[in-house]
Amino acid sequence: MDERLKTFEKYVAEGMTTDNMIRSLELIGAPVYDAETLENMKIYSDYLPMMKEDPYTQEQRYLHILWETIDVVPLGISCRFSIPFRRMIAEKLFKKCGTGFIASPHCTFNFGHRIEVGDYVAWNTGCFIDSKGTVSFGDNVMLAEKVTIFSHGHNEENHMERAYKPVRIEKNATLFCGSTVLCGITIGEGAEIGVGAVVTKDVPANSVAVGSPARVIREVRRDPDVDPNHFFFNKRAFQQDLEQYRRNK
Repeated sequence: MDERLKTFEKYVAEGMTTDNMIRSLELIGAPVYDAETLENMKIYSDYLPMMKEDPYTQEQRYLHILWETIDVVPLGISCRFSIPFRRMIAEKLFKKCGTGFIASPHCTFNFGHRIEVGDYVAWNTGCFIDSKGTVSFGDNVMLAEKVTIFSHGHNEENHMERAYKPVRIEKNATLFCGSTVLCGITIGEGAEIGVGAVVTKDVPANSVAVGSPARVIREVRRDPDVDPNHFFFNKRAFQQDLEQYRRNK
């Protein structure tokens, strides 16, 4: 492991205090702020109503800032650094984070502590997870580029009135490029959501849904009992311990 990653892992294990936040920013080559500025810094999520209902701790806020900062510094281009870096943050910030999690650049969310991620989940570039109402991902879920998930909605007459409903993406499901999932939806085990689809109602297990609004057109053309072999990278980079995981399961 890169020595900088080992150092960051140590900071995360110790707790992301203000001092460790300053050290972490230095470590990744980001602008470094003084303690007072950092302690008073507010991010987008701080101004959302959910922050009053389920607020971040200061440590969670710092971890969220680091998640977004890695995408705007040169070191973020390095997969060998940035993918394990994000995973370390997710393991501490998310409500749950299983083994082998991968998040590519420019994946964003608003409340990390309201996200649950199973084993070998992967988010491709540019995904947005609105987790106000909570979002959970089962094992081996794959999100392609620019997938958007919403777990809240607005009253049409008064947009300040919001409804929060959990979204569940069950194991082995695949959401293809540009698809959108609305609040309260469950994507069933092994289901596939087509490119650009807008999912407005639950999708049954092992179904293929396409269109806007999405409709089920058929069952998946594979054995639903077989792992769909979801991997981002050649030779299972960053997920190499998968065979041991399968044996232990």
